[in-house]
Amino acid sequence: MADFEADLFGNEGPAQKTKRIFDTNAPFAAAQIVDLATNATNDGVRLRASQYIVDRVLGPVGKDDQEDALDEFLRGIEKIANSDRGGR
Repeated sequence: MADFEADLFGNEGPAQKTKRIFDTNAPFAAAQIVDLATNATNDGVRLRASQYIVDRVLGPVGKDDQEDALDEFLRGIEKIANSDRGGR
């Protein structure tokens, strides 16, 4: 068994070899996701692939992000209202 593992993994353990395989093939996987986003015949597949790409590039929009944007918006309104009252 040890000879088989040495042939299969060389000096790498299973986790290291798996990571290397994923790292090596990541560009091909990314290209496949882009292809699905642009060319899939199913609208749902195109939408999910597109959402995945946007989330990976921009980060997913979560509740915290929405609350931060709302807080920023409300602070802006408060600032405008205060400046209209002479800064009070």
